[in-house]
Amino acid sequence: MTVLFLALSAFAAEYGPTLEGAVPAFEPAAVEDTGVVGCSDQYLEEGELLPELPLFYTRAQPNHSWGTPDMISLLVETGRHMRWLMPTASPLVIGDISWERGGFLSGHVSHRGGIDVDIGIYERGGVQNPRAFADPGSAFDLEANWALISAMLDSERVDFILLDQSHINRLRSYTLSRGLLTDEEAEDVFPNGGRLWEKTGIVRHAPNHQDHLHVRVLCSDGTRAR
Repeated sequence: MTVLFLALSAFAAEYGPTLEGAVPAFEPAAVEDTGVVGCSDQYLEEGELLPELPLFYTRAQPNHSWGTPDMISLLVETGRHMRWLMPTASPLVIGDISWERGGFLSGHVSHRGGIDVDIGIYERGGVQNPRAFADPGSAFDLEANWALISAMLDSERVDFILLDQSHINRLRSYTLSRGLLTDEEAEDVFPNGGRLWEKTGIVRHAPNHQDHLHVRVLCSDGTRAR
């Protein structure tokens, strides 16, 4: 999908020059080819630290901000994307990714291999609270949250996104009513009906995800973690 491309071109003339040169272009460090295919969701090798870029995002726990090169690249590009598209919105709030070498991270079942990240949800007006994740309830910002999700989907790096079903229902209705997705595309992105464990959409329900997105990326070769 290329949901954001037309919108970005409309904003580029007005906001592009403002951000030009604001930060150096981000290039993930080269990773030595070990011949190993895929990645692990239990440990992190050759991880990278998410750089400090407060114009684009806030790192809630810098020492928990290590990820695979694809994860770090996705977050930097998405933060830059959102700043360009919605310059008056708050910077993203980036929660836990992983320890420097992965492994168990208190409070999480996953977040062990640098391929999982928690990201704050926008409240009405494009607002994110940099101090803590918060459930926006009826103040859930449809435009900003869909822009965030679609930017990540366009990267083709995302395996799945976990979110509360109430927010998923709002987003599905919003994208269909605005013509942002076709019925077929909506079926691919959002689960619709059926039992939870049978849903296969990219954006899936998970308990305790009313106040943040949980995003998992694919391995660098496009496969899922071992």
